[in-house]
Amino acid sequence: MNSNKSEILKRAILLLILIIAFGIVLSIMIKYTQEGETNMPFNLSEIIVVSSAEGIDKAENPDNNKWNLDIMQYNDIYLQISKNDNYDKNAYIESISLENFSFNDPRIGNTRLYMPNSTEEKLFSYDDSFLINRVLTYKGADSSNSKTLEISRQGGKILFRVANTDVGELVSNENLEIKQDGTIISNTNVTMDDLKYNISFDLVIKTNITTYRGTVNLELPVGDIITNGTAQLDQKDCSNIIFKRENT
Repeated sequence: MNSNKSEILKRAILLLILIIAFGIVLSIMIKYTQEGETNMPFNLSEIIVVSSAEGIDKAENPDNNKWNLDIMQYNDIYLQISKNDNYDKNAYIESISLENFSFNDPRIGNTRLYMPNSTEEKLFSYDDSFLINRVLTYKGADSSNSKTLEISRQGGKILFRVANTDVGELVSNENLEIKQDGTIISNTNVTMDDLKYNISFDLVIKTNITTYRGTVNLELPVGDIITNGTAQLDQKDCSNIIFKRENT
């Protein structure tokens, strides 16, 4: 009888230990799902979005109008990747990639993604050769250079452009005062509500140790560019973006 009670007690203790262990593992998994990695070698430390617009001369102007422009609304997105000084291993960046782009088109126009222009002085060109089809990758290098799609192995800034290339057009022979900013849209019937849309994409930080992935969500454009011309978002707290390790 005593041996049976002893066996039952042992099983009960073992079951209790298993329940406690399962609870600990479950709580760790839930915490990881909610908080992600808390000590990465490199962090997304800042997001800057600059929204504005510009008029691009049309290729053809058969009536010789004084103004014959296609209006483009654009958003330049800068992502600052910074080294974590509290990380105790010798880590460096192998690459930074932007993947899985998803967005809903605004009421007016269509959105397209562009990488920096590597052939001319201006930062971006609407040439199809600079379109981002699915993935944009910056390779780790000795120093950062957007035109060659390189980022310093110890951290730096990457950027790309989200453009609405079909906002409207400006065709006129009047003596209009035209600024190359968001106020140019006031020459159309387009409103800020017509321009708004959401975009999301995965930011993948690949280091020599492991790879991390997080999802960035933004509403574009930022601010009232039709009234103010240019608007900027500077987000220094990126703790709402959850990064997790990837099996590589």
